[in-house]
Amino acid sequence: MTIEAMLATMPLCTYGQVVIESDDEIAPLNLPRRVQVRRVGVRRSITGDAITGEAVARAADAWLGEWMPGEHETRSSLFAWIGCEGSIAAADAADRLDHSLRAGLAGS
Repeated sequence: MTIEAMLATMPLCTYGQVVIESDDEIAPLNLPRRVQVRRVGVRRSITGDAITGEAVARAADAWLGEWMPGEHETRSSLFAWIGCEGSIAAADAADRLDHSLRAGLAGS
């Protein structure tokens, strides 16, 4: 699923953040009013090779640390989606987010 397709399925009352890992400028996206886009640069190895998913994983972990400890208006509406198919770092971040979201929902 593309980012555009995912955003098209979101209700207008959605709020949150879209993090896109790219060294290029991002074309404008059709977003719900309370959703922001944040671009993070691609991390590089010492040899200059791209380490896909690392920057998205770090951003997801930062979001998790900032937002999950607090209360949310509707905990049942929490949702996370991480693309970067094939990236171990992004898959690990998705697992951490999924675990935290499930734990938060169970505790509400």
